[in-house]
Amino acid sequence: MMDLEPFTEAVTRILQEALHAMCLLAEEAKADVIREQETARKAIEEAPQVIKENSEDTEKFNSLTSEVEALKASLQSERQAAEDLRNAFSEAEARNSELATNLENVTRRVDQLCESESQEVLVKCISQNLGYDGGKPVAACVIYKCLLHWRSFEVERTNIFDRIVKIIASAIEVSDSYKVSDNNEVLAYWLSNSAMLVCVLQRTFRSSTMLSSKGLMSGVLVSYLDRQSQVVPKCPAMLFKKQLIDFLQKIYGMMRDNLKKEILPHLEYCKQAPWPFSNPKERIVHWQRIVGSLRSYLNIMKANNVSLRIR
Repeated sequence: MMDLEPFTEAVTRILQEALHAMCLLAEEAKADVIREQETARKAIEEAPQVIKENSEDTEKFNSLTSEVEALKASLQSERQAAEDLRNAFSEAEARNSELATNLENVTRRVDQLCESESQEVLVKCISQNLGYDGGKPVAACVIYKCLLHWRSFEVERTNIFDRIVKIIASAIEVSDSYKVSDNNEVLAYWLSNSAMLVCVLQRTFRSSTMLSSKGLMSGVLVSYLDRQSQVVPKCPAMLFKKQLIDFLQKIYGMMRDNLKKEILPHLEYCKQAPWPFSNPKERIVHWQRIVGSLRSYLNIMKANNVSLRIR
C-alpha cells in the first residue's frame, strides 16, 4: 500500500501557499479599495471648494470682462470728446481769426477817423505862431510827435504831409504881402521849424542819405528827440522831407533877397566916388542903415532860434 503522507503534505503546503497568496491579494485589493475610497472621499470633500473656486474665477472673469467693456466704452467716449474738442477748437480758431481780422479793420478805421479828428486839430494848431519852448520851435515838435504817434512815416498813402506843406507854403506866400520886417519874421519862423523837422526826420529815418542834421540845427534843439525809435520811411514821408528841404532853400533865398533889397541902395550910394558936392554925413547915414538892416536880420534870426550853421 502506497504511502500518501508526503503527497498530502505537499498538497497541503501548496494549498497553504495558495491560500496565503490569496490572502495577500485580498489584503492588497482591500487596501486598494480603501485607498480608492479615501481618494473618492477626499475628492468628494474637495469638490465644493473646487466648484467654489471655479465659481469665483468665473465671477472674476465676468467682472473683468465688464470692466474691459466699460473701459472700451469710456475710451470711445473720450475719443469722441477729443474729436469734438478738436472740431470746436478749429471752429473757434477760425472764428477768432475772423474776429481778429474784423477787429484789425475796425481798429484801422477808428485810427483813421481819430487821425482825421486829430489832423484837424493839428492843422488848426500849427496855423498859428506857436513860438518856442526852451529854444525849440513848438510847431515842429508838435508836428513830429503827431506824425510819429500816427505812424504816418510808415504808411503808403496819407494826406497829412500835403496839409502841412500847404500851411507852410501858404504862410510864405502870404508873407510877401507884409512889410519887409514882418515878412522876415514869418520867414524866419518857418525857416526854424522846417530846419528842425528836417533834422529830426534825418535822425528818425533809417538809411537816409539826406542832409546831415549837424548842418541844420544845433544839437541842443533836437537832443531830446535823439532816443526816438527809428523807422523805415515810405514814399510820402521821403517826399515830405524833400519838400521841407526845398522850403529851407526857398525861405533862406527869400530872406537873403529881402536883405539885399534893403542894403543894396545904400551900398550903391556908398560905393560912389567922392565928388565935390557929396555930403560925408549922408554917407554915414547910409552905412548906419546898412548896419541897422544887418542887425535887424541877425536879431530876427536869434529871436526865431535859427542856428548859425544854417546861415
